Amino acid sequence: MSRTVASWEDGEPGPVREYALSGTPCAAVMSHGVQVVDCELARRYTLDRKSIGYGCESFVGSPIVDREGGKIGQICVFGAQPLHDPEMASALVSLAAVRVSAELEHRKQEAALLRSEAYSKAIVATAAEGIITLDARGRIETVNRAAEKMFGYEASELIGEDINVLMPGPYRSKHTGYIRDYVATGTGTICGAGREVPAQRKDGTEFPVYLAASEVILDGERCFAGIMRDISDQKMAEESRKAVERRFRAVFEQRHQLSGILSVEGRVLEANRKSREFGGAQGESVTGRFYWELPWWSHSPEMQRRMQEAIQSAAAGETVRFEATRPRADGQLATLDFSVRPIMEEDGEIEFLVTESHDITERRQAEEEARQHRARVAHVARLSTLGEMAAGIAHEINQPLTAISLFAQAGRRLVDSGKFERMDEVCHKLNEHALRASEVVERMQTMARQGESVKNVVDCNELIETAVKLAESEARIYDIQIDFERGADLAPVSVDGVQIQQVALNLLRNGMEAMIATDNEERSIAIRTRGSDNGQIEVSVSDRGCGVPQDYADKLFTPFSTTKTSGMGMGLSISQAIVRAHGGSIGFRNNDSGGTTFWFTLPAVERDKHHEQ
Repeated sequence: MSRTVASWEDGEPGPVREYALSGTPCAAVMSHGVQVVDCELARRYTLDRKSIGYGCESFVGSPIVDREGGKIGQICVFGAQPLHDPEMASALVSLAAVRVSAELEHRKQEAALLRSEAYSKAIVATAAEGIITLDARGRIETVNRAAEKMFGYEASELIGEDINVLMPGPYRSKHTGYIRDYVATGTGTICGAGREVPAQRKDGTEFPVYLAASEVILDGERCFAGIMRDISDQKMAEESRKAVERRFRAVFEQRHQLSGILSVEGRVLEANRKSREFGGAQGESVTGRFYWELPWWSHSPEMQRRMQEAIQSAAAGETVRFEATRPRADGQLATLDFSVRPIMEEDGEIEFLVTESHDITERRQAEEEARQHRARVAHVARLSTLGEMAAGIAHEINQPLTAISLFAQAGRRLVDSGKFERMDEVCHKLNEHALRASEVVERMQTMARQGESVKNVVDCNELIETAVKLAESEARIYDIQIDFERGADLAPVSVDGVQIQQVALNLLRNGMEAMIATDNEERSIAIRTRGSDNGQIEVSVSDRGCGVPQDYADKLFTPFSTTKTSGMGMGLSISQAIVRAHGGSIGFRNNDSGGTTFWFTLPAVERDKHHEQ
């Protein structure tokens, strides 16, 4: 079905009609273009009463086309009489169709332009950025709502005003000259890349804006458009960030530790001043390099390997700490307490790594000097102990020497009498007593020897047994029995055997002296070894003496503190230092039945590690 847009019948506007197009001359117009029927229309087309043009004699029709030439409608004229001049009629109708086509295209473009303008105005009006347009003299033509809000003006207050009203005082006169020169010469920096410029609100406050200006020529005249964004918050955030960075930089650079910041891959991002000065390097000489490849670690391939492994572990989320060595600027090798740890984001992703190193060279030297001092004091104490035990040791040696003398005399008589068959027995006895004397001397030499403290993995029972044998020589003089109760299935310990024997011997002698000072006839000391659930081996010495006075308990292990009439009061203090140096502890308790039990513990060595060693 087709529908008429407008019609005239007998000089009057006609109604809108709907009709079937097929079979009518109008269909031929849409198919073949201009159609002219000068007479006998009804003979050429079968038209019923409902058809348009029914009862007419002539027809002229021409298509209406769009910009691309597509048929969008037609102008057609039906006549009640034959045409007198078909060519003229065809030309007139065709001309009318062309005029209608042009008018329709014009209206279409005009509507599109209006839509575009409305759309552009809507975008400008609702844009988040401030948008202001100017004429060639710099006077404001339009202001959007964002610009009104940004500057505190109503649009009506600004339109027609010079743009410099939105600028601080020092820039107003200069800007007017910039626009004048640009319009006159076409050169300048008004248009082009965006930039930061100062602006001023209606209340006089100044603030920074980011301005992007462009030039448009309309009807041969220049006009300008400026898009502005208030960057006050951005500038404040930037200043805040810079302030935080300055504070971080100040703290980072002033740290006494040797600090560095690494990428997750291990490349140096930052190294603080202390770290650079320590190694005699400049910041640019280390930045960007892998940490383990820095000259700080080149003195030791093993140190480079450990550094690389530590950084790889930190990149996997671990914190690694160990003692490292690194040359100072003067070439001396320093000992560092080194650590590297990951710094993570809230989502758990590692952002970078932080290294910290503390120079502990002096501390290690002080510890070594203290260790050597303790060793010297312990050696002096051992010599003092041996001196105090001289009578017992002399008696212990005198017995085998007397036996050797007697057996030597007996052997000489056997030789003189020619009884050589018993010489084998005599020689065996001589050897037995000589070895006995040798063992006593060897134990004395071991206790008296001064040298480096060397730890070995040993059986605790064997260690304590040797100390018991040394003490027994003195115990016999005072008729004191020493009972050694061995712990079963004890794990080994890693100790300096001589020092631990010194502790055990000191506790045994203290127990003997405590019993000598009493009238107790039952003189015996029990020394025991046992394992504990916390991986420690405990050695305890129980006597039947007078016990430790309550008011003296707190200062028992204080140097130069003693309850004895003789002695320097250094024995327990030295014993405490030795035990603590071995990772153990020492203490005492008064027994309910009288006397005191002194004890000390030593860390046990795991059996698997013992087999490896």
